[in-house]
Amino acid sequence: MGYPIYYLALHGSPGSVTSVLDTIGSDNLCDAFRGYDGYNCLIYFGCCSVLRGEAGRRFARRFLKAAGCRAVIGYRTSIDWMPSMLIDLLFFQRFYSHPEPWKALREIHASVKRDFQPARDYGFTLISTERS
Repeated sequence: MGYPIYYLALHGSPGSVTSVLDTIGSDNLCDAFRGYDGYNCLIYFGCCSVLRGEAGRRFARRFLKAAGCRAVIGYRTSIDWMPSMLIDLLFFQRFYSHPEPWKALREIHASVKRDFQPARDYGFTLISTERS
């Protein structure tokens, strides 16, 4: 299976992430992941608010097109690190233990939201190029 999930755990705001040194805006994020379509992956933003509002939705659409990845996962609100870590681990465990995770991606995502209230509270969001 290789490494199908690229996990970015940073501070965030709609359409951008912030490292210790700098904020990385949507244009730079799109450029950094441009051409990842050969990797058959999803990019997981374990960051506050990256997918919040119109700016977050616009970023997700641009990012999917630029990167060519299969999906983006992130949050629409500010998150506390402990509950968000549990959300992330639940998703990872279900994804990696499923015999066909790409076929069940929406189901896996929905199961985390169904089973863990903070996932719903934090706006745990999947945006995919796949049609359901």
